[in-house]
Amino acid sequence: MKKHITFSLVAICFAAAFCFAQRGPRADQQQAAAREDALDPTPINPAVDPNVDLFINDWRKSKPREMYGKLVLRDILTRLEGEDPLHPTKKGAVLVNITAISYATVDPGATVSGRAQKGERQVFYTTGGTGRITVNSKSHDVYKGTGFTLTPDFDFKLTGTGKEPLTFYVRTEPLPNNYAPSEDLVVVQRFENDRRVGAHWAHINNGGPNGLTLINIAPRTMPQPHSHAGEECWIMVEGESVLSLGKQILRMTAGSAYKIPPTGITAHSNLNLGDEPVEMIFLGPAERAGGAGGSLDYTRLDNGPYNRATEQDIDMFIGNWRDSFPRMMHGNLYVRDMLTALQGPDSLHPTRKGAVLVNAEAVSYAMLEPGSSAHNIEGELKGIQQTFVVNSGTGVMTSGSKKVELSKDMAFILTPGLPFRLTATGDKYMTFYVVSEKIPQGFTPKKTLEVVDNRGKAPVTNAWVNRERALITKGDGLSQYGAVTQVEMNSMTMSRPYSADKGVEEIWIATDGDIDLLFGKELRKLPVGTAYRVPSTGITAHAKINASGKTAKLIYLVK
Repeated sequence: MKKHITFSLVAICFAAAFCFAQRGPRADQQQAAAREDALDPTPINPAVDPNVDLFINDWRKSKPREMYGKLVLRDILTRLEGEDPLHPTKKGAVLVNITAISYATVDPGATVSGRAQKGERQVFYTTGGTGRITVNSKSHDVYKGTGFTLTPDFDFKLTGTGKEPLTFYVRTEPLPNNYAPSEDLVVVQRFENDRRVGAHWAHINNGGPNGLTLINIAPRTMPQPHSHAGEECWIMVEGESVLSLGKQILRMTAGSAYKIPPTGITAHSNLNLGDEPVEMIFLGPAERAGGAGGSLDYTRLDNGPYNRATEQDIDMFIGNWRDSFPRMMHGNLYVRDMLTALQGPDSLHPTRKGAVLVNAEAVSYAMLEPGSSAHNIEGELKGIQQTFVVNSGTGVMTSGSKKVELSKDMAFILTPGLPFRLTATGDKYMTFYVVSEKIPQGFTPKKTLEVVDNRGKAPVTNAWVNRERALITKGDGLSQYGAVTQVEMNSMTMSRPYSADKGVEEIWIATDGDIDLLFGKELRKLPVGTAYRVPSTGITAHAKINASGKTAKLIYLVK
């Protein structure tokens, strides 16, 4: 198993504290409360984990209802149905403190009027159209970005003045305990505000009415995955994101909203994998209350804002074989390095891109032409041994009297002085991923060839969704790493973010599929043929995201 690190940085969210409401989780669930940067490491278990699909809904799936005459509302999330807030009995019926989160429209030329219900307020944010709202003979223009709150303290009149419908998102909730009555309508316009990077790495705050905060997420960024014990909801306003909720990911389009299951360890994050900013609305807890007790001590993520001066330069820890110069080994083998031995005195600040390895000389990609053979050359492997994993093609390996036919995902180790001949027998290049391990003092390399075929071995699920199968292990002759392990990720899955402890060398290679990588606090594409080492700071997060329609595969090794 990989070694994961826990650490205690105070996580700062949009609300300073989160708590259970009166209808909060049962006592046996409260141990997982309050640690918003704690992530549950266990695989998906439908018997235990909340069904996240029940916590998501879209206004297009609800029936219209009318208020104030001609205001048409379509509810996205509504009050909890069922006794357990972690297991609602109806999709979208999940709210405990908030009454409803809705989408509302006013037709062009139509007028709606009235007064909010006693004991209730409604917070509006305008997403389209133009109009005018009047309270106590004072009128205000309403257009995209305008927010206002209706209360029982005054009558209002709202008219659609444009050619397109007025459209809103609406938060309906009981008046808070500390509510102070006022006969004035407060109107805000978010375009009058400057943007600022807020909490969780990548949330760009643009203001909004009280209770509906506009958040932009820049292209190719991912906010810190974190969890809550209180009631927090998000609305997708413009664009499309990939929602990581719990241990699953799904696409989230404009008009949908979700509530975070209040376990305290159910992570959420909205990834923007596109080329333009997306817009969301953040709905924090209805009101603060007392603390919620301790939580499980799982891997934590650094919630501090991105600081170029202090963060690791993650691009120095990534390499692609296409960017390296070829070299020849074993007579006829083309070798292109992805990562190489550390250059510089500090493994956290390498002086050359990709030169980050401590326990190996190189992690490489190799090619053998059809019909040609690689063979041992005396003295070529000095102080190292090489582990090969077949990536494509077919071949035959001979060593002494042993002869083995090779194909994809089989593995073997070449040690100093070992006689061998490897011939590519197919009509295409035979390709490999190669790890050149240093031979530590006291270690005795094997003197005979062992070809390992673990393709029939049952995989084990780790890090939420990673189906892991060891292709070759230390018991087979590895000198430094515990195993070279293949990892499969299904379509639309994301592995659990975690970090490598100090002194841990963890390496990943993308071998198949289309993969996005959370690395530190940034997103990177991870094309096939790319490798990276996790900086062993204890707080530099990494996670793989497969938002494609096909299975993705990787190789990892760790010491």
